[in-house]
Amino acid sequence: MAIELSKSVAYLANAQSFTAIKPSITGFTRLETQPTSVSLKTGLQAPLADPLWMLARQWQFNEFQGEDAGSPIKLAFAVNGTAVDRFRSGHAKDQAWQSLSAGEAPLETRVEAEPVWDTHPRLRGEAGLQLLRMLPNAGVRANLLASYPLTLKAPSDSAADQAGSLWSTLFDKRTIDAQTLAAALIPLLDGNGKLTGLPAALAIDAAEIAATQATLENWLVWLSDLVFEGAPDNPAWQGERLEYAFALGSADVVLKADEYTDGHVDWDDFHAEATGEDANANPPVTQQFAVAQRHPSPVRYPGMPAERYWEFEDGRVNFAGAEAGVTDLLRISVTEFALSFGNDWFVTPVRLPVGWLYKVSSFAITDSFGITSPIDAIKPAGDTPWTMYQMSADASLNGQLQHTMFLPDSLDGVQEGAVLEHTLLARDEMANLAWAIEKKVQGVSGEPLDRDMEAKALAFQQQIHFDQLPDSPQLAYRLATPVPANWTPLLPVRKKLNLTEPLEIQLERAGMKRFYPEANVAMLGSVDPAYKLFLNGLDSQPNFISRLDIDPNLRAYVFYPRGWLLRKDPNHEMVITGPEADRLVIEEEEVPRIGASVKRKFQYARSSDGKSWLWIGRSKVAGRGEASSNLRFDVAIKTTTAR
Repeated sequence: MAIELSKSVAYLANAQSFTAIKPSITGFTRLETQPTSVSLKTGLQAPLADPLWMLARQWQFNEFQGEDAGSPIKLAFAVNGTAVDRFRSGHAKDQAWQSLSAGEAPLETRVEAEPVWDTHPRLRGEAGLQLLRMLPNAGVRANLLASYPLTLKAPSDSAADQAGSLWSTLFDKRTIDAQTLAAALIPLLDGNGKLTGLPAALAIDAAEIAATQATLENWLVWLSDLVFEGAPDNPAWQGERLEYAFALGSADVVLKADEYTDGHVDWDDFHAEATGEDANANPPVTQQFAVAQRHPSPVRYPGMPAERYWEFEDGRVNFAGAEAGVTDLLRISVTEFALSFGNDWFVTPVRLPVGWLYKVSSFAITDSFGITSPIDAIKPAGDTPWTMYQMSADASLNGQLQHTMFLPDSLDGVQEGAVLEHTLLARDEMANLAWAIEKKVQGVSGEPLDRDMEAKALAFQQQIHFDQLPDSPQLAYRLATPVPANWTPLLPVRKKLNLTEPLEIQLERAGMKRFYPEANVAMLGSVDPAYKLFLNGLDSQPNFISRLDIDPNLRAYVFYPRGWLLRKDPNHEMVITGPEADRLVIEEEEVPRIGASVKRKFQYARSSDGKSWLWIGRSKVAGRGEASSNLRFDVAIKTTTAR
């Protein structure tokens, strides 16, 4: 009996019962260099004695041996998204929630923005010039200029505030105050943004009213898009911490960012907590984003070690020169990852809406052998709490955000303008004080003013010429040595007055007192003619120098800071007592030994929808270390004394 076997028929008949055998790693060979020095340079150089020896070394490093594994060639996955739809400024839970929707200001702008028009007169003048350019009628321009002129007085110290002196010469009474004019026009707008009339201060011919209203409407639209104006008392700014705090909400989850300082919001800035509310009472918007096919690509980064042992590498990064001690775990981990596991990672792009919480619901990989394998999330071994790319969450959520990542609507590529204000916080161990040192503040025009240069004009020293007689005094007594006018002391105070509780110290901003005799009081040495002018200069700065009446022959002045970082409103006189007192208390740990550097500056960026945003924000970075004020008490100076 003849039996004919068909290979194809047999394969089809048994196709249903055929099970693919998954590859497995049955063993491994790993060679590691063990240099006797701290550096890995000698071991990773691998110097050659014989070129033919490379073949043996390649064989030893398994470069001729294929791995029993496939490479991923296709991915299929699905992502579940939950929209974050609420925003709250500051720490206070009673602060009102604001809704978040597409097209609004991004997070950095919303959190950082503060008043611009009140603090920058030059910008008000330039916005007024824009309106003058838009108006075709000379008579209307003259009428607006006469009704809403910009008043920009010259600074009292033109040497320190050179920009203010120039802009006051250019703009004073020669341009429109955009803020004042806009405040008069906005109440006259209807629901469609059209003017229902003109302010009573304007006397314009009837034939020009329609054209003038149309021009003013277009100017108001341009003005509203020019800068993003924040609230005068921005609740997101925590003065005691010199950093921002805000929160985002989605159903019964709140994402808190309590220490935002670097100018860029990312997912790792947030800590998730439960609100205690019913999620069904305010259900969020949810959506599943399914991806049927993606092709993964190996991860590459500049200076990445080559995959083959004898391949020339990029010399910009030298991992062989990395030195690490036995306790330097971070540097050891980075070096180990780059040298051994850097080529084990793949990346695939996926386009998702920003401002959502995302969790991968399914993930499947198809390798080069045609085998499809479902992949689960990485689980920590045992009770290890370590996770990667996962949000920090409170235990009250009971794992609700496990394996969940937040994709915030943050900005990328923010352009920063010139520093408007710069303050250094530093400790002075010799004086046993902390200081707030103002380097730059805004002058009369809003442009930065160099306070180091201004401090020289706010100090006066008189040279004393002693005679040569044997019984003449050669020493001048000083109650205290002078400190520059831009140095403000931060005095330690108890956080709580209850003496039974542990001692907690805070740093309170104070004023630096200085004493000067009247110009007509006889002093040791001749009176300098410039001394009276110096006293008049102190009296001309009432916003940050307060005069105290203590004696007819003696003047006392208290020097305060003059910037927005350390004051509520530096445009008005300092208020010390009462409900409106300007008091600033900083937590002691916010002024470490290295200090802190706080800046205010214009920032410009484009959001994900292409819209441009301009605002003034603040940032805090590490300082320059300790400072020395040379403050001493009860000292005798030999050749000079201060009046």
